[in-house]
Amino acid sequence: MSQFLSCVLPSEHDPRQWSERKRWMIALIIWNLIAPIDMAITFYSGVQGQIQDQFGTSNTIATLGVGLYNLGGVFGVLFGGPLSELYGRRPIFVVSSICFAVFSLGATLSPNISTLLVCRGLMGLLGSPVFSIYGGSVADLFMPEERGPVVALFTLVLQGAPTIGPVPSSFLGPFLPWRWLLGFITIWGGVVGAATILFVPETEPKAIRRKIAKAEGMVPDVKEIKSSKAKVWSKALLTPITMLRNEPIIIWTTLYHSFVYGLLFLLLEAFPHIYDSHYSMSREQAGLVFIAPFIGNVLGVLIYFGYYKPQYEARQRIIQIESGGKLEIEPEARLPGVILASLLIPLGLFWLTFSAHPDIHYFFPIVSGVPIGMGMTLLQLSLFNYYIDLYPTMSASAIAANSAVRGLVATVLPSVGLPLYTSLGIRNANVLLACVSCIGLPTSIILYVFGRRLRATSRWAKQAMDVGSLPHESTGAVAPLLAQSPQTHYGGTSSSE
Repeated sequence: MSQFLSCVLPSEHDPRQWSERKRWMIALIIWNLIAPIDMAITFYSGVQGQIQDQFGTSNTIATLGVGLYNLGGVFGVLFGGPLSELYGRRPIFVVSSICFAVFSLGATLSPNISTLLVCRGLMGLLGSPVFSIYGGSVADLFMPEERGPVVALFTLVLQGAPTIGPVPSSFLGPFLPWRWLLGFITIWGGVVGAATILFVPETEPKAIRRKIAKAEGMVPDVKEIKSSKAKVWSKALLTPITMLRNEPIIIWTTLYHSFVYGLLFLLLEAFPHIYDSHYSMSREQAGLVFIAPFIGNVLGVLIYFGYYKPQYEARQRIIQIESGGKLEIEPEARLPGVILASLLIPLGLFWLTFSAHPDIHYFFPIVSGVPIGMGMTLLQLSLFNYYIDLYPTMSASAIAANSAVRGLVATVLPSVGLPLYTSLGIRNANVLLACVSCIGLPTSIILYVFGRRLRATSRWAKQAMDVGSLPHESTGAVAPLLAQSPQTHYGGTSSSE
């Protein structure tokens, strides 16, 4: 019984040795696959008023179309990773794209609100696995020094798609029926799904090696495969929960990040109330104000990749040179971006609080979305990179824990928005949200100042030591957002085969 143990792929099968044109084509197809799945979360909000009127349902029930999508995404992201490790990335991309298009069609043709909500939940569940594997595909295709433009492009769609989602549907809502608009997402998803089936090959190294082994008639060890599957699932599903329970750094940063992420969905429901009360805007008109947070998302990406990332890399090079390659920069060097984000978000919310008034032109409260959008993007980019540096062998689990909690919070907050603003009033509700968002500043400063001491008490966090004393395999952490590693490793273990 023989096994295929080659650690090097033949050049014709190595994704990184394909032509640059082919690699970018594959990356852009995956990018276009992510876009409608991510945009569909909030695109629904722009036509929610029409749906309420047609089905005669309440705002609370109709809002579940956003919440259930997010809830499905919580589980889809958790399952997508291990499935891609067991079966490869291509099957997950293909199945997710087909299922998303099918259930998007179901939502478009729904005869009642119940069918619509079920289809929305399944769209989130079966479409979201792409979010946990696209980073690995980017890493499969591009060397680290080539990834900058690709990562920036993917970051923009991940941050910008749900933010800009309400804008096109709100703009077109007064002119087109909601079924036509949801049908646009269905067609988009279907076309990209067809392109995925036709043009996206397998890129995951282990899956490629298994395919080559099968073609050469090599028989795998069945017992080892079963053991590997059990190990993958236990790490993927149990390790994030363990880290969330036992790591204070993960707990506090995740809670703050979840609140910030959930703000987007809370404001989806709050903005129509705010702008209707003060400026007599319809729900569709209020949806157009999300252009401002999207501009903030773009600026956040530019600031991170134009300033913070080069600064970090320059400091890393200086430390490497001065230590003769024995030391590397500490994880806390990633936190200035978190600190800036924790200043920008309260700034935007207080700006909204004191500018949303009938005597003040609506342009001023709308612009408050720019710093909020910048803060959201900078927070996620900086925090996920902090996790990668902080937990060299567990970053995948840390990010999975964070993503799951964010999804749960985003499920609940859309239903909280309108009752919160109705019961407290617009100004008091805004002040409350702004004050809660201020928690991020002292938290990030404490991590920045006392990070080394906090790491010393952690079971998994990287300690202050020479790079040379670290195991070789602990240096290739996984980053679902930033595509740091060519493999997918669940539980954060690196297998640089």
